[in-house]
Amino acid sequence: MKEAFAKDALMGRPPDLRYELGQETKEIGAISGMPWKDQRRFSLHMFRDLGFGKTRIEDHIQEEILELLERISGQEGKPVKHSFLLAPSMSNNIVSLLFGKRLKYDDPERERLDHLVREVGMLAGSANWQLFFPWLRAVMNTFNIGKNGKLFRIIREEKKYCRKEIQEHEATLDPNNIRDFVDGYLLEIQKKINDPNSTFRKEVLTDLSRTFFGAGSETVRTTVDWMLLVCVTYPEVQKKIHSEIDEVIGQERFPTRNDHLSMPFTEAAIAELMRWKTIVPLNIMRYTLEDTELKGYFIPKHTRVLSVTWAVDHDTKLWGKNVHEYKPERFLSQDGSKVVKPEYAIPFSIGKYMFVINAN
Repeated sequence: MKEAFAKDALMGRPPDLRYELGQETKEIGAISGMPWKDQRRFSLHMFRDLGFGKTRIEDHIQEEILELLERISGQEGKPVKHSFLLAPSMSNNIVSLLFGKRLKYDDPERERLDHLVREVGMLAGSANWQLFFPWLRAVMNTFNIGKNGKLFRIIREEKKYCRKEIQEHEATLDPNNIRDFVDGYLLEIQKKINDPNSTFRKEVLTDLSRTFFGAGSETVRTTVDWMLLVCVTYPEVQKKIHSEIDEVIGQERFPTRNDHLSMPFTEAAIAELMRWKTIVPLNIMRYTLEDTELKGYFIPKHTRVLSVTWAVDHDTKLWGKNVHEYKPERFLSQDGSKVVKPEYAIPFSIGKYMFVINAN
């Protein structure tokens, strides 16, 4: 997988992703080859400038944690589906980077967006088979029928929200005060307006914003969701994590990004969770831009290629016979003092299409 996705030949995306990408995004090739490299490079640069991976984003996260704790306390011991509390908390962190604001928990837009993200997560995989029957897929899209039709409607609604945010940003854009990712991207469009080869367009920004919102919200929520369940199911793991938190962070301050360097068991517990439950079991669909070879196999141009991350995470040759057991020790040195992450631990994909925010 690592060798395959290091190849430029596999940097394409299938051209018939009508439900996922805007027509202009596909026509200018912004999701394949060199144009994609430009988009990815710019996105990484913008997120870093906005404070991702730095103390600036920690302020947003702390604000959301306080709100989440208040919401949990408000349940007064009553049963609650914690994923519904986690969703707005997680997604507000990416919303602050993309759109420069936070949405209140009870905001109707907030509730609708969280619902749409959950629906996309449930429907996207079930619609993949239609990639192999484009004529049937086209019929279902046209008449908005079946799961694929529902997915198309949901993504269209998500894009409508992103376009509204982009329009509001255009009306208040100040080159001397870049508030968020959308501001930075709009200024990049202006900078390259006379470049006929530029792939920086508003429709591409719409697609990127929707993608970042979904990926940055749902993957984090799913991970935290599972981590809470792990702590309930494996009390000995919860006890070790709690002990490490008390020892390193204490009760008087918030955790910081740098604390993970002194918390090997906690980090190993999270890494093992992402392997055990494979947060992203199927990689995004690739599309060969030219004829290529892999391990002696010929792959012709315009071939769809799908990698299964779950298979890597549960390969007994890599992880041993007990791959279906939860063992944080897999990611620890023998004395437990250091985190050891093998190269085949790939929770957020691998290669040139890996999740942009994770690349930080």
